[in-house]
Amino acid sequence: MRKLIAFTALALTAISLIACSASVTPTPKVQPTLAAVKSSGKIVAEGRVVPARSASLGFQVAGVVAQVPVAVGDRVESGKVLAQLDTRQLELQLAQADANLAAAQAKSSQLKRGATPEDLAAAQQALKSAQVSYEKLLKPDPSELSMLKADVDKAKALLDQAQAAYDRAGGDSNPYAGMLPQRAQLQTAWIDYQKALTAYNLKVNPSDAQIQQALSAVQTAKNQLAKLTPAAEDIAAAEANVKASQAARDLAAEQLSRAKLLAPFAGNVASLDLKVGEQVAIGAPVVRLADYANWQVETTDLTEINVVNVKEGDPATVTFDAIPELELTGKVASIKGFGDNKQGDIVYTLVINLDKQDERLRWNMTAKVSLAK
Repeated sequence: MRKLIAFTALALTAISLIACSASVTPTPKVQPTLAAVKSSGKIVAEGRVVPARSASLGFQVAGVVAQVPVAVGDRVESGKVLAQLDTRQLELQLAQADANLAAAQAKSSQLKRGATPEDLAAAQQALKSAQVSYEKLLKPDPSELSMLKADVDKAKALLDQAQAAYDRAGGDSNPYAGMLPQRAQLQTAWIDYQKALTAYNLKVNPSDAQIQQALSAVQTAKNQLAKLTPAAEDIAAAEANVKASQAARDLAAEQLSRAKLLAPFAGNVASLDLKVGEQVAIGAPVVRLADYANWQVETTDLTEINVVNVKEGDPATVTFDAIPELELTGKVASIKGFGDNKQGDIVYTLVINLDKQDERLRWNMTAKVSLAK
């Protein structure tokens, strides 16, 4: 019986231990932080290889791609054309702007130069003649009216004579009236009389069209004379027009120049995102250019705790995961003044200038930077 009790107690104890063991919560694994590792009095930070100079480039005008004379990987010099848009419309706009500028300059020069005495005298005489003609139209000369009235009376007398001769020959009752010479003479006399009468009536009562034509001639003569004797404000306006035309021409030339995408520095074409015939928008990144001949290293996890112990000019040692045997020295070139929030830590970017380059380095390779504390 005692053995049974002892066995039972032992079994209960084992079950209790197993239950306790099952209820224990496992200890969570500690996640690594971004803080730089301190080792042997040094600050160690992760980094990445970047070109000393790089740029994402886009056109400053919209248009259709006409040429792409480079390919990915090409080495180009500063000022090299990387891509060009179709410039036909821009060239026409520039030609129009050139023409407008030339016209504005010619007008300004003419106003400043002024008229010769001969031109001025001729313009004054033309105005005087136009004014005299207008005044005569409204108030005709009595002697001229008398002459026109005499022409009317003479034509009327000839018409009466022709009518009498025609009537003596039988008039319209003559079966051969259409063949009579008196009929032809009567028609001529009638036409001459109507002409004389019309001339007289127009002189006495000029038509609206005649008056408007005379007024237009006077105004044209005044305008011509004004052009030869410009006022100060006319010269100022002409000069302002020249400046405006010059600005429009310069803008058209600038727009034309922007149709070419030029390399701002010597480097390699890292990427191309355009093809001939494609439409591109203003500012859209289409070419990435980088200087592969000069690499730098930028840190990615240097915390605010460690950045205070670093200053520009401090020496650094850099190693690379992809090239384990490579170790390069350099110096801190700059420290980014603004900290970024990275997974809860504030980190600062250091730029390391390498003392020596290595042709095996590539963009965004992982690096480890060691700095003396």
